[in-house]
Amino acid sequence: MNPVRILIDGFSVLHACKDELPATAPHTAKARDWLLKQCLSYQDTLHIPMSVFFDGKGASKAKLKDETHPHLEVIYSASSQTADALIERVAHRLLAYGKVLVITNDQAEQNTILSMGGEVMSCEQFMEHVRDQRDRFEQDHARYLRQDS
Repeated sequence: MNPVRILIDGFSVLHACKDELPATAPHTAKARDWLLKQCLSYQDTLHIPMSVFFDGKGASKAKLKDETHPHLEVIYSASSQTADALIERVAHRLLAYGKVLVITNDQAEQNTILSMGGEVMSCEQFMEHVRDQRDRFEQDHARYLRQDS
């Protein structure tokens, strides 16, 4: 059974895959944009709603605004909260509707989600899934184009 939503700890993923980032540090807007592009592409193939959470502490309010795409939601925590706290609260509420998958490398966060009945995946596993889906899509697309010729 597919999850009702995938909840992603954005900075955890960015730090886990910093070698893949386009010549930038994990905490930059450029890195966040790269991750969101990866997530949107992945979501397009899975058709499972996703939420990406970032810590908003220390950033200027002008730079941070929650963004919403039809199936990809971007949420920044208030300066008095952490992204982890938001992820836990959202997971708790969504579990009433079905399976929830949380992507993070934070061990404490993983334990909290598991204790609620949610599921967790490491950031490295998640990015491997993203790459596999992208490769599969590109192969299917190339096969389709060859058949069309």
